[in-house]
Order: sequence, then structure tokens, then C-alpha cells
Amino acid sequence: MKKALGMKKNCKRERLMIYEMINLSSEIAVRKGMHPLEKGCNCISCVNKRKRLLNNTDKNWKFRL
Repeated sequence: MKKALGMKKNCKRERLMIYEMINLSSEIAVRKGMHPLEKGCNCISCVNKRKRLLNNTDKNWKFRL
């Protein structure tokens, strides 16, 4: 029983950390505004750009903007 409660508490703590990280990186992006991909920048925009570069997929999308 104690082990299950401890695991539940850990899971809650990890989720809160992820939420705080996303919230903080969004605030940084708003403060910096539009900018190109910068080395070491932890705003949500640069994180997403890095993720796209790492997971480069050459999908043929049905729709384009």
C-alpha cells in the first residue's frame, strides 16, 4: 500500500515538473518574440524546431499552408 502511494506521489511530482517546464519555456518564447533557432535557447519555439530537425520526416502531407 505504501509503495503504491509513493509511486502515485512520484508520478504527480513528475507531471508537475513537466507542466512547469512547458509553462516556463512558453513564457521565455513570449518574452523573446520571433527569433531564429538559437543554440542553447530553451524557449518552446526553439525546442520544437530542434525536435523537428532531429526527427526529420519527409512525409507527403495532404494539406499545405
